[in-house]
Amino acid sequence: SQDALAQKTVTLATLDWQPYVGSDMPGYGFNAEIVTEAYKRMGYTVKIEFLSWDDAVNKTQQGEFDGLFPEYYSKERAEEFLYSDFFSNSLLVFYKRKDAKISYASLKDLISYRIGVVKGYINTEEFDSADYLNKVEFNSDLESLNNLVEGKVDLIVIDKLVAQYLIQKYLPSSANTLESLDPPLIIHPLFIVYPKKLSGSAQKYQDFNRGFDIITKDGTVKEIMKRSGLQ
Repeated sequence: SQDALAQKTVTLATLDWQPYVGSDMPGYGFNAEIVTEAYKRMGYTVKIEFLSWDDAVNKTQQGEFDGLFPEYYSKERAEEFLYSDFFSNSLLVFYKRKDAKISYASLKDLISYRIGVVKGYINTEEFDSADYLNKVEFNSDLESLNNLVEGKVDLIVIDKLVAQYLIQKYLPSSANTLESLDPPLIIHPLFIVYPKKLSGSAQKYQDFNRGFDIITKDGTVKEIMKRSGLQ
């Protein structure tokens, strides 16, 4: 029946966060390929919609989408969402201009700097609750990077792969003027999250986990990573 068919579709909200996921990338980027392939093994068609991250989170919270990806773990989100098994990792770092003499052992060392962050992103529990830091909100990682290049902020919080991708694509002339700061803030596992208020969520998250297990064991995930030049 039409009904049975309709039930095997999963609609997911995401953002342009190249190279993980991007509306302009082959297969929408390697995270989207992994998610789509895992669901395909369980008989689902995946529909992916690109929004600003803030919108993606809010609309999924309201039940307008079956799920949202790629998301970091947070206790607050886990109250409203079911978390899938993790299917990827994100290395979160500070970026700075090379000519800026900034180093840190703890976040307290960064008290005198303006730090660019993206609206709606979870960074780390400690960083996000550090109200003693001077944080400047932007709508995207690219906006954040541009403001760093222009000297409007001293540091930005960004995923390392994302930074490398965006600099190479949009800011090649700044490639030699920017660098990441050690140590990294955190390595985040990435998940799909499903709103608890939707009755189908438990089934969809179990099916993703089963599909992901299959494509991990049969080497499909490795293939996707290799194709993306990330293996």
